[in-house]
Amino acid sequence: MSTDAKTRRGLAAATSRRRGAERASSRGSPAQQDHRRLDYHVFPDDLGGLGAAAPRCDLERRVHGAALLGAFSPCFHGSSSSHLPPQHSSEEVSAAAAAREQEQTLRLFLQDIERSIVFGICKNPETTEFFRDHRRRLDDYFAAAKNLLQMLEHPVLAYGDLHNRAKSLLVTAMGSLAVELCHLKIWKPDALASYLGCTPTSIWELARSSCRGGGGGSGSASSASWMSTSRSCSGGSSGPNGVSFDGYYMALSEERTVRSGQASSVTASHIDLKSVSILNKIADFMIGVGHEQMLRGAFDQHSEHLVRYIEILDIDKILGNHMEESTELLLKVWTSTMRTVFSVLDEMRTHLNQKDHGTFSSLKVDYFSAIAKESVMKLLNYANAICIQVGPNDPSCRDTHASVKHYPSKMANLLIMFQALEYAKMEILDLFLGQTKGPILMEIERLTNGLSAVFLVLLVELNGLLRSQHLVISNTGVHHVTQHIMGLMRLLVEQKDKVHMMLNDNPDKFGQVVTQLISSLEFMLDMNSRSLALQGQQQVFLLNNINFVLEQANNYTDLKLILGESWCLQRHVQLDQFLASYVEASWTPVMSSFIITRIPKILWPQQLFDKFNSRFEMTYNVQKTWKVTDPVIGQKLREKITQKVIPLYRMYLESYSDKKQKSARFNVEHLEARLLEIFEG
Repeated sequence: MSTDAKTRRGLAAATSRRRGAERASSRGSPAQQDHRRLDYHVFPDDLGGLGAAAPRCDLERRVHGAALLGAFSPCFHGSSSSHLPPQHSSEEVSAAAAAREQEQTLRLFLQDIERSIVFGICKNPETTEFFRDHRRRLDDYFAAAKNLLQMLEHPVLAYGDLHNRAKSLLVTAMGSLAVELCHLKIWKPDALASYLGCTPTSIWELARSSCRGGGGGSGSASSASWMSTSRSCSGGSSGPNGVSFDGYYMALSEERTVRSGQASSVTASHIDLKSVSILNKIADFMIGVGHEQMLRGAFDQHSEHLVRYIEILDIDKILGNHMEESTELLLKVWTSTMRTVFSVLDEMRTHLNQKDHGTFSSLKVDYFSAIAKESVMKLLNYANAICIQVGPNDPSCRDTHASVKHYPSKMANLLIMFQALEYAKMEILDLFLGQTKGPILMEIERLTNGLSAVFLVLLVELNGLLRSQHLVISNTGVHHVTQHIMGLMRLLVEQKDKVHMMLNDNPDKFGQVVTQLISSLEFMLDMNSRSLALQGQQQVFLLNNINFVLEQANNYTDLKLILGESWCLQRHVQLDQFLASYVEASWTPVMSSFIITRIPKILWPQQLFDKFNSRFEMTYNVQKTWKVTDPVIGQKLREKITQKVIPLYRMYLESYSDKKQKSARFNVEHLEARLLEIFEG
């Protein structure tokens, strides 16, 4: 239905109610005859009554059709005298009565306008056709605003209750019109999706694929490495289980460099020119009657409508229904979404600046800022939610290994998010102008401060956990806890600039954190190793783990500098002590068979070698399955064992005659070969 037809129907509706009240009266009344003549001027019958079925036109025709209140022209235009009914005879109604009739008619018409603005048109509450669509609402509000402006020119509405009511309705109509403009689909979603080459579905598929192909590494490891490999960027430092944080951050930085250096190939294909034309016509109208600030304010107040139809900017749709997923998976999707959002915002800005779009061009800064702010703030809200996950006291972290593993994993996630927010900060400085960027930067600062606080709490909790928890030791190799903690140490020292920022730029505090964690790890290893009952098992376990810690310190200069040269020397001394203690604990009892007693050994060689053979076999069978992770340490252990066993065994073996030597199960060469099989694990 055209705007003219709807307006006429509204006028006719008001008149119809008036006529219904008059049908019981005499047709011959002069006052009534005068009112019917007034009705003919204000609401001509040929414009169609309330039930007239006018055809619906498209939005552009309805919005830009003929004059909306042509029917009001005899009553609303011209001098004040033209608003009065013609002079009548004494038998006819007085001018005052005619004015009252006009006021009542206008009051009824205001009621109709109020209904069209306030109440939705509900066709049938029992069906799915509840309320009028966006185009119909836009048309209704536009017609109502124009009608109200013309009505306010009528002398009857110059002051008083009707004037205030009409003014209030005009503000409501203009506000509703501004909100409906936010629903206009300025952008072509398919064109933007084609430019990006990805969809929310493809982002999730890539993230899940990277998790499945991430091997046995930690989730946080695959998270950062996925970001790196997805941008074909390799190398860089590694966090727990191979996290490539430098590669991840370089990937983000490289993307900014590439996008800033790209030559634009902008066409009008991303922008719907018909929607822009509609926006321009209504914006011209609103600005022309002094409601420009209301229109600009609507962009900011209703920014969610500006982006909801653009799939890749609907952050709630991408992440909102998936918050039960793992932190690592959510982090991957969030970081990928962040990159995509900034890419599409950059493309939007370029298109807006490339061509003059009439009145819309004067509004584009507010329009674009509202879109960008809405998208970025939602990203930040989800960043905050993603980093607040299950604590180590959760049932999923019952044992020490799972609990300790949780801390490095979560701290790795916090660092990745912290770096991503630093990247976002640079993008925001590029995207936003003036004071618009202030609230967003403040939100990023609030979020990074929160991440820093959580990071520090995790460090303190982890330090306490290492000093209080029982460690389950299944073999003598490098324990998983040792690996996780040293992976965290590598992460901390390699990302020391970011960690310094998270620790309030306090390098001394950073050094204290590292040394305290190493000290607590050593304390945990020592206390729990005492539960190992087999001879020599404690020493081999400590030898493996302390050697691993020392090796990691030697491999990373920054870590070695923090721990200090004296610490390294003390650990070398410890390793020598562990070697000596191991030989003493494991092989001295074996060789005790050859200790000279008061009874001449020449009298019982058989019993002597039987005792040695029994003890040797027992020790050999147990220790050949023990793990020694460092080949150098394994070689040193075998050398120490050989030095302890072979010389004494050879001496006693050679002290007997050939006949008595036959009571020995092993010759020297055979015994040496058996010793080389120990620690094959």
